[in-house]
Amino acid sequence: MKLSENDLEELGTCIEMIGQPELPSTICDFCMKLCEAESVYLSAFFGSDKPAALYTNHDRAEVQTALEIYNDLAYVVDPFFDYFQKGGQDAVLRLSDIAPDNFKKSEYFNQFYQAMGLRDECGLLVRFSDKAALFLSIGVHQKGDRIRPAKLKSAMPLIASVLKRHWTVLTPERTDNTTRLAAVLESAFDAFGASILSPREGDILRLILKGHSSKSIARIFGNSPETIKVHRRRAYSKLNITSQGELLSLFLDALRYTPLNSQEDPLLHLQDAKSKG
Repeated sequence: MKLSENDLEELGTCIEMIGQPELPSTICDFCMKLCEAESVYLSAFFGSDKPAALYTNHDRAEVQTALEIYNDLAYVVDPFFDYFQKGGQDAVLRLSDIAPDNFKKSEYFNQFYQAMGLRDECGLLVRFSDKAALFLSIGVHQKGDRIRPAKLKSAMPLIASVLKRHWTVLTPERTDNTTRLAAVLESAFDAFGASILSPREGDILRLILKGHSSKSIARIFGNSPETIKVHRRRAYSKLNITSQGELLSLFLDALRYTPLNSQEDPLLHLQDAKSKG
């Protein structure tokens, strides 16, 4: 399912939060909205160790107790944790896709799911290494509701790129990666496209990445929206892309290959990585 313009604007906000303490809550809320869900829980998986809790919007005492039980013990029978343990790669999965046939009759389901109040769930797994991954549990709680993961699946590659840039290293000792990434991101953001685009084209694309519309950019520069659209089309042509979604994807791909101390256009690092295969 195609992402809407509003979805892309919210994803742009997530990109701006890379390296900031607000990133976990911002991207979790974004994923939850994409699924039209009500709850989200972000944790980190490390081999067979117990998960590390990173963020949740659950605030009821009984749910907090259930999550503590999950992190201490119940995770070992979680179908999503089992998927991770078996080497599952980056994916958006519904519980019904991976759960055993008698899962709903299990004690785990009766104890944990009832306490959580979950009616349906999907999970987003982003793997960092053989022994480390981030996991988002996204749930609905109203009777009769079903999770809707289609948009989340469409956004999955971009979400994974954001998470992997925020947590450049994911270990039990480094689950809060808000060090100097904000400054690094700002430098890479300012240099994005500089090797290919004119200064004005670069400025316009950076504003698009932040979620600005053509009308908003026109007000900033004192131009007409039509003039901004001409600049945008020219810049897109130079980058061989056709949409805001492709622009976001290109920026995140380039960011992935950009060293932390680089002052160069991230596209140069992406081009170099591709040339090396």
